[in-house]
Amino acid sequence: MSYLVLTRREGEKITLRVQPGTDADDLLAQLLLDGITVTVKGIEGGRAQIAIEAPLDLQILRAELEEA
Repeated sequence: MSYLVLTRREGEKITLRVQPGTDADDLLAQLLLDGITVTVKGIEGGRAQIAIEAPLDLQILRAELEEA
């Protein structure tokens, strides 16, 4: 499992997608056992600090990086 903390403002997005070359059966098994955990760590000045814990085979991207 991997852990990432991001800060997002209202309307900003986070995308989770499967890494290329990932075995779908292995990923599904891991998701069924562990799932994905999203935690709001704090909110300050209109920004939320969000922690995401997910399998290593999932990419966690801010929307602006996905578009680049």
